[in-house]
Amino acid sequence: MTRRCFTKLCDMLHTLGGLRTSRHMDINEQVTIFLHIIAHNVKNRVMIGRFQRSGETISKIVSRVCNAVIRLHPHLFKKPEPVTENSTDQRWKWFKNYLGALDGTHIKCLVPLKDKPKYKTRKNDIATNVLGVCSQDMQFIYVLPGWEGSAADDRVLRDALIRPHGLKVPRPCYYLVDAGYTNGEGFLASYRGQRYHLNEWRAGHQPTTPKELFNMRHSSARNVIERCFGLMEKIRNYRNWTITEDVKLVETLVNMVNIGGFKADNGFKYGYLLHLENALKEKIPNSGILGKPHIESRIKTMKKDWQVVYDMVNGTNTSGFGYDSSTHSVTAEPAVWDSYIQVHKEAGKWRNEIFPHYEDLCIIFGKDRAQGNKAKDFAQMEEDATNEEQSEQIEDVFEEQTTENEESPNTGSKKRKRVDAVIKGITIAANVLGEKLEKMANSMNQAILGETEVQKKSFNGDS
Repeated sequence: MTRRCFTKLCDMLHTLGGLRTSRHMDINEQVTIFLHIIAHNVKNRVMIGRFQRSGETISKIVSRVCNAVIRLHPHLFKKPEPVTENSTDQRWKWFKNYLGALDGTHIKCLVPLKDKPKYKTRKNDIATNVLGVCSQDMQFIYVLPGWEGSAADDRVLRDALIRPHGLKVPRPCYYLVDAGYTNGEGFLASYRGQRYHLNEWRAGHQPTTPKELFNMRHSSARNVIERCFGLMEKIRNYRNWTITEDVKLVETLVNMVNIGGFKADNGFKYGYLLHLENALKEKIPNSGILGKPHIESRIKTMKKDWQVVYDMVNGTNTSGFGYDSSTHSVTAEPAVWDSYIQVHKEAGKWRNEIFPHYEDLCIIFGKDRAQGNKAKDFAQMEEDATNEEQSEQIEDVFEEQTTENEESPNTGSKKRKRVDAVIKGITIAANVLGEKLEKMANSMNQAILGETEVQKKSFNGDS
């Protein structure tokens, strides 16, 4: 926050929010304490040492400034204005009397243990369901926080409509809502069972039915609330990292990978953020860096940038790129850059910017990156099979030539001698086998003759 912005906020809290100077603390210090706590999630006992105030005083100040901020809502929320009949904007001109868009979002929070089942979302996060309504220019019109995360968006909207100071929809105006809400007076939803999201249309698909055409225009106009939530999420997780902080974070990550114990099959194991947070507290005292959202968000950004650079330098279908370790930059000819950027817009910024931690990030994220080295289509498999067969044929021809060169002119006589030796061995074995069979036959004949003589004698005696 700039000094000018801080001064303006203090003035608004004083003149519009009713914030007053206390006996021992002026408005600037009160606002500073409040902003420091909500921005960095600092505990009360830490604030006692930093501002030399008692814990009770700090608690009172935070509550007092928070109440002053709440009183600013009539001045901060925008009054809705419908789209006019003569609007020429490509997003809004299809929706006359359109006021804006609304949707619900989940914001993670801490609740008592007994209340956790009510706040558990479909993704098993403990969060509160917040209804947001915004105008065409991304300014909030109405916000209803506090509902449990398990509540459906439609239920939260019904509660906002019946409140005395809740959401009001003047006739014949309306808000755009997604298919999760009921399509009724004051709210226009999209057609269910039809393509809707913008990424489906950006892929090159064109509407084929009137319902799909309506959904495409509806999604384009309602996307304003998604952008509001995305911007709010970005602001909440945003931290301007310094060069020193980046260096220390990368050093700690490399040490974690080398030591082992934190690396999983795809990413890091549970508890790595707490380890990084404690390590950075030792290396950079009073930095206020937290595991969530600061370190987690920074690692995602680093990995995303690394993947873009890695695909340029080591991509399977890219050539002409290199990485200069001395200048920490990606190198390529201008023609190569121009051709690549036309297809990969996200790579454009690395044409003139340095990427100092590329080699260390290869150690950190290298094993998590899918390479596709074993992927082959049938044409490539056929080509590999043909090359393998040709290699085998060449090897066979080479072996035959080598064998012929090593053989002497008397090769034929040697072969005949080897054949004669084999025949002689077979003959000897046959003779031995014949002799044994003959002995066995003689023994059997003698046994039969003896048995016959015994039978004759027995017959004569009986007679």
